[in-house]
Amino acid sequence: MHDGTIEMPDPGLAGDYVLAPGIIRVWFADLTRLSAHKAAMRALLSADERERADRFLMERLTDRFILRRGLLRLLLGRCTGRDPAGLVFDYGTHGKPALPGGPAFNLSDSEDSLAIAVAAEGRIGVDIEGLRPIESADGIADRFFHATERAALQALEPEQRDEGFLLAWTRKEAFIKAAGVGLSMPLDRFAVEVTPGAPPALLEIGEDLRGDVGVTADWSLFDCRVLPGAIAAIAAHGTGWTVETRVVGAGFVE
Repeated sequence: MHDGTIEMPDPGLAGDYVLAPGIIRVWFADLTRLSAHKAAMRALLSADERERADRFLMERLTDRFILRRGLLRLLLGRCTGRDPAGLVFDYGTHGKPALPGGPAFNLSDSEDSLAIAVAAEGRIGVDIEGLRPIESADGIADRFFHATERAALQALEPEQRDEGFLLAWTRKEAFIKAAGVGLSMPLDRFAVEVTPGAPPALLEIGEDLRGDVGVTADWSLFDCRVLPGAIAAIAAHGTGWTVETRVVGAGFVE
């Protein structure tokens, strides 16, 4: 895994958007750095996306939707050589957007931190969360997490438990999104590694899920810590993947 921070090159360097097999590129962005481009981003959206943006009751949420969807369109446009405003997404049974003909992609945001994962093909998922104290971590884990994860979290030193919880959460969310079977997948029917410092791994999959997602050996998990104060996880079906990271600056939009 390559998890170093690589600054986004000049947008004219098209080679950076050529997606080689076996590579997952994850673009990270701080949406506050892109806020000056909100009008340009909004102009890229489809009519239904603009309508969705306008449904939010808070301007901050509207702005975040516009920026993340606009950035997604810009990025996919450069990866495909197509007009970002002309891209038409399909939405599967579970509402996960896809671009007919590829590439595969997934995105996640937490407040103003955004991660967009892109691969030439395959089943991929990404989740990002801000590193922070989780007051209800024990209660959430007891209610939703796998027994293996609960035991591992309880074995951590108190000062490690918030990080362990967020490692579990991001990895589980990334796996669910990559699996593509819907966010209703029971969180307690599979287990991930939660110990800080241990390699990310999918540890167990319940027998009732294996018909849809296979076994643990069929999957790869990665962590990325690129944006300050945030942690991200990437899940991908298959093995042999390499993850590359990029940071989007304001110049990406210009």
